[in-house]
Amino acid sequence: METVLRGQSFAVEISGVDLSRDLSNAEFDDIKRIWLEHKIAVFRGQEIGDNALVAFTERFGPLFVHFRSQFNDQTRPEIMLISNIKEDGRNLGELGDGDLMWHSDQAYSELPVFSTLLYGIEVPNEGGGTWFCDTAGAYAALPEAMKQRIAGLRQSFSVEKTVTTQNITLSEEQRQMKPPVQHPLVRTHPLLGRKSLYLSPAHTAGINGVDAAEGDALLGELLEWATQPEFLYHHDWRVGDLVMWDNTSTMHSRDAFSPTERRMLKRTGFEFTPEQAVPV
Repeated sequence: METVLRGQSFAVEISGVDLSRDLSNAEFDDIKRIWLEHKIAVFRGQEIGDNALVAFTERFGPLFVHFRSQFNDQTRPEIMLISNIKEDGRNLGELGDGDLMWHSDQAYSELPVFSTLLYGIEVPNEGGGTWFCDTAGAYAALPEAMKQRIAGLRQSFSVEKTVTTQNITLSEEQRQMKPPVQHPLVRTHPLLGRKSLYLSPAHTAGINGVDAAEGDALLGELLEWATQPEFLYHHDWRVGDLVMWDNTSTMHSRDAFSPTERRMLKRTGFEFTPEQAVPV
């Protein structure tokens, strides 16, 4: 197993490992340690079936099943399809081919998913890349005055924002499943004690107790700070790529691509235990 640092050292490419086989405990523990330290892990050239993908994901923690179940695999609902491909006039997956603004997965949930994994099946020749932002590194580099200013602030998050920011359609039942929630603006990693900006512009409805204009200005300032080049990694997808990231300490966005191109990625995720999952 070899590693190469990417994205100002907060992403790491791990080579020499075949995720389709049953990894030894020592191999798995090394992968988990490296991923937690660097927040994003990239595995190139994988050939991994659905059962093996789910099994690898589950070794990290309880499996996440997305509440928008119409895009989950019918035989393995732990796998969600992220795709612009249509069959018989029906979308196989969600999120289309447009660009996607910065977000942290399921920030609108009371218990946001800990980590997301994406596995590349079909990728466009151009476009469709994923940007990652090191929100933990961005917090650590903040001036002390800003750290004091944002200490203790909480945000409101709403799944309703995704209707406009990510072009998502929600049923009334799905809306009822995800009522508005509040999370801290500075989040502490429950395993590492690492502090991070908890930013998710695609889901944020405002800062609690702060005038809307002032709150929007503050969130805009933090977003501009966090998305400086020194906190970014851009992933150009290849078939066989598997990328996993820590949603407590990163956010991500996607480049648009031509609707004439096909893109299919399979998504899994795992959660914290319930007592660790509420952001603090």
